[in-house]
Amino acid sequence: MNDLEELVTEISRFEAIIADWDERERGVAVGFKRAIEALHKEAFARLIKSVKQESMSALRNAVQDEVVYGVLAYHELVKPPKPSLEQRLQTAIEEVRPSLKSHNGDVELVAIKPPSTVKVRLIGTCKNCPSSNFTLSQRIEQTIQAYCPEITKVVAV
Repeated sequence: MNDLEELVTEISRFEAIIADWDERERGVAVGFKRAIEALHKEAFARLIKSVKQESMSALRNAVQDEVVYGVLAYHELVKPPKPSLEQRLQTAIEEVRPSLKSHNGDVELVAIKPPSTVKVRLIGTCKNCPSSNFTLSQRIEQTIQAYCPEITKVVAV
């Protein structure tokens, strides 16, 4: 890992040097960088195609390495991992949370019941609010379904 840190430091040093160049000189450096990156992208694409034909599991193992994944992602040769259902649910809850907190309320994810149901708990003033059914259906449920279309039912417990 020490070699990797040295490479990153060296790249940062070159970027700092180039930043001080005039526009024409920077343009040459940027063009050179783009040409090298295009060559690398084509080489990586061909390598991936070849490895896929031989062993998909070897390719999956290689992509588990954070440096390999980072370089391939930079060249847009691998897809970013899709967030899990729980991560997407937490993101949805975080989106509605400020609105609920502005009324001294909150919501928490209680359970995920595959394939299509989640249970949530309204907290604070939301728990006993006359508008809690509206809040649940119009704010929480709609936001969850926007992030997680596979969820068709949101139940308050």
